[in-house]
Amino acid sequence: MGTEIVLCADSESVDNPQIIGLDGENLEAQNWLRVFCSAVEARRYLQESNQADEVWVASSDDVDPINLAAALKKDSEEKGVYLLAFQGTGSLKSRANAAGLNGTLSQQDFLARYTKYKQETYPAQKKVIEHAQPLETENSAGNNKEARYPEKFKGEFIETPNFQLEDRDDWEQDIAYEEETFVCCEERIRKPIASVSTNSRAAHVFSVVSASGGAGKSTMAVLAALFAQGLGYKTLLLDADLQFGDMRYFLADESPLTIDEVLRDPQYLPRLAPEGLKPALLAAPTNLEESEWVMGEIPGLLETLKSSFDVIVVNTGAFWSEQHAALLERSSTALFLVDQRSSSLRACKHALDLCVRCGIATHPFLFALNRCSRSAPLTSIDVSCALQGAHVLELPEGGRDVNDLLAAGLPFELIETCNDLCLSIEKMLIDVLPPNEQSSKITKMPVREPRRFSFGRRRRAACL
Repeated sequence: MGTEIVLCADSESVDNPQIIGLDGENLEAQNWLRVFCSAVEARRYLQESNQADEVWVASSDDVDPINLAAALKKDSEEKGVYLLAFQGTGSLKSRANAAGLNGTLSQQDFLARYTKYKQETYPAQKKVIEHAQPLETENSAGNNKEARYPEKFKGEFIETPNFQLEDRDDWEQDIAYEEETFVCCEERIRKPIASVSTNSRAAHVFSVVSASGGAGKSTMAVLAALFAQGLGYKTLLLDADLQFGDMRYFLADESPLTIDEVLRDPQYLPRLAPEGLKPALLAAPTNLEESEWVMGEIPGLLETLKSSFDVIVVNTGAFWSEQHAALLERSSTALFLVDQRSSSLRACKHALDLCVRCGIATHPFLFALNRCSRSAPLTSIDVSCALQGAHVLELPEGGRDVNDLLAAGLPFELIETCNDLCLSIEKMLIDVLPPNEQSSKITKMPVREPRRFSFGRRRRAACL
């Protein structure tokens, strides 16, 4: 007997499976799936029967899904109980963990799991997505699948026909084609992408983080990416400020590829390529509601991208979560920005304490004090003392040129002004990034008069 799965869903979801991501499926027709709309009936069945191996809880007509899942797990500790959390928040996942559930399933996870059990448990039953096209052209008379197996194209479940031996290969090809349509984005994104990975290099991940908003992360990230590309590194700017990322505006890119797009379809990844002195850009999701599920996919996506670039500059948001911890663990250099506010310094110390408690290695951390000037209240020595002697770089005040030109989408014009902030970032990258074929000759390049990398003429007044 095949594996039996119990699905708890409300009546509306059972009548309209597209609500839970199973468009076109007839849930009650699945021999391997037992559906319950009533929480009481589901608990009674699981207490009396040992047939079910797993339980998926989407909803019910009478009990909140998290409470139902917790009760079912308590009744049957040996069974795997999973909560469907298509828009799952960190709070919901914490409650699921506290209840002892085996896990939560995103929409992609659920679709993959449903398809896996359906195909492995009863391989004779297959469902053809109605909009799927045959592999051959319509004029292929001898190999036209619709003509040879008309029952398959009615959108109904059928038993495997009594085909002849010579037809077996063709039928298996059909099944393989059907299975391919169910491959979920989450599984695909974790596979090596041969069309993108051209060599075995691993990118230097340069993450820009801060424990407070307004410290200058976005400015630092976009300028660092521009200078890294100009220094000869194949560079990607990854905007992981998932809710309010503005890298697309700073680079004046009206229709960039976004993180949620490549997560849904990794075939877009080959489009990520620098254009001359402009680095490749993978922008934050356009819609704010996409940020929550994208957050958990950033580490896997970053691992996939590392083999395709020399440098990946990551812009981050001010709100700290598991994403920051996973990102710091994968960073070659993590630049902590502190600005001239005492609150920014205190927030930096809190973030570092969190890293220590989480066991995150601090050797890739680099500290920088932003907006330094003669009249600024803080110096690098002040910040160093507060951080127990850590070395702290000083980044000079950039002035109005920085805000005005970046806001207008004119980053190259900003670099051409030979702004003090730009020169400092350039010098920092030369010191931090590993040498490559194009940068090996410029590691000792003077800051004020760089001989090899220049977006424009350097017009500097003589030092007095």
